[in-house]
Amino acid sequence: MNSLPRIVVDAANLRQRIDGFGASITEATADLWAHVVAEPDQMIRDLFDPVEGIGLSMLRQPIGPSDHVTRPYSFVRRWPDRRLRSLQFGPEEQRILPMLLAAQAASLQGAEQGDGRPLDARLDTSRTVMRAAAQDITRNAQRDAAPQQRQGLRTIASPWSAPWWMKTNLSVLGQNRKWPHRVGRLRRSYYDAYARYLTAFVRLYRDYGLDVFGLTPVNEPDNAQAIWPSMAMSPEEQAAFIADHLAPRLHAEGLDEVNIMGWDHNYSTERYPDGAFVKKLYAHDDALRAVAGSAWHYYGGASSTMSRIHERWPSKGIWVTEASGGDWGPRNWEAALLRMSSRVIAMLRNWAQCVVLWNVALDTSGGPDYYYLRHDRQHSHNRGLLTVDRMNGSVTKNADYYVIGHFSRFVPIGSQCVGSAASRDMPHVQHVAFLTPDNRLVLVANNSDAAPRRIAVQDGDTLRPVELPPRSLSTLVWER
Repeated sequence: MNSLPRIVVDAANLRQRIDGFGASITEATADLWAHVVAEPDQMIRDLFDPVEGIGLSMLRQPIGPSDHVTRPYSFVRRWPDRRLRSLQFGPEEQRILPMLLAAQAASLQGAEQGDGRPLDARLDTSRTVMRAAAQDITRNAQRDAAPQQRQGLRTIASPWSAPWWMKTNLSVLGQNRKWPHRVGRLRRSYYDAYARYLTAFVRLYRDYGLDVFGLTPVNEPDNAQAIWPSMAMSPEEQAAFIADHLAPRLHAEGLDEVNIMGWDHNYSTERYPDGAFVKKLYAHDDALRAVAGSAWHYYGGASSTMSRIHERWPSKGIWVTEASGGDWGPRNWEAALLRMSSRVIAMLRNWAQCVVLWNVALDTSGGPDYYYLRHDRQHSHNRGLLTVDRMNGSVTKNADYYVIGHFSRFVPIGSQCVGSAASRDMPHVQHVAFLTPDNRLVLVANNSDAAPRRIAVQDGDTLRPVELPPRSLSTLVWER
């Protein structure tokens, strides 16, 4: 065994804390779950149950419509409404929260508790009853679950756009094709109203017993375009909004523990290469003090950008909040598994504290996708963790489901990434290691070679032989 190439796990080299793994319950996903999926309870268990399923622990939830919706909707009934007197979250409560609360109950292993009725029977369509039932389910599950399963789901809330009347182009889209020079930005006069709008959404989730772990000012601020809801925001604009409006508003509402995350976009964009947006945002002292860290997407640039940001600001957190599979990249199955798993491993080796993929579920066309069809005349080609067949309600688990499951099932919230290094003679093997709260070591490794690879895993003075199958992803767990 001493002659085998090896991966050395250094449990004493503690790196970043892990805050969760997951995806997003978009309005499109929630609609499929409520109206198309043949076995919705089984789907929830497969995704969120920590014993029967893969135990997803983090959700990134859009504030208002994203690109994946069945139709447009708004939370403000009158306009302009600077005081937000007409603000109401009916669309969120009716279309999205039922699935979110079912996910929360399964995550806490509380779906069979309470009075014995199925979860959907206890979550009445009345918003008042649903809120009370959800809070009761959460309390019971937290009381009765084993200690390592009491954490439930965390959420990161992200808006794709401010309400249209708060923006310079008077549109929920980032651009209008007739006037492409008019990019939609948040009007300075509405900074305070927008901060109260975002804080009200956080309060809504808190009222339902959901843990809002993080909040970003806007999704992809350097991607304002004419297809789906979007909004441009410069580093200077984001710094002023966070420091002077969002952070003070959260503080006034007693929500200081919500982590404000800047950027929420690619490792690199044409306008802001190699993390330039975050560097400029952090150059503003008040904003630097107000933010917990930065959020990242994997669609452009290299994950090593996050390491360079960490080196300069080691006290600031780093979270990956969106990474989608799709037919614009490798299709299912094997190539998609290897590509996505290598990207996720790279994120974690470059200080990511969470990894959140995009849609939990989409249909066979990459929908529902109202904005793609209306403005681009074609479906999105995105891929969820699950694919739902509208003809019979069946659910197919995609490569992305298994990739994120290799982490979420075995690496709970509160784990820490630890050091690991491989022999030079195994270039086709990528890996990342963790120490869990119950003192177990977890090693996730992919082997992109067409041949199996026999290796040794070293932990201290102990060597363990392992064979990694060809073109595979493997998770190893052992007691210290």
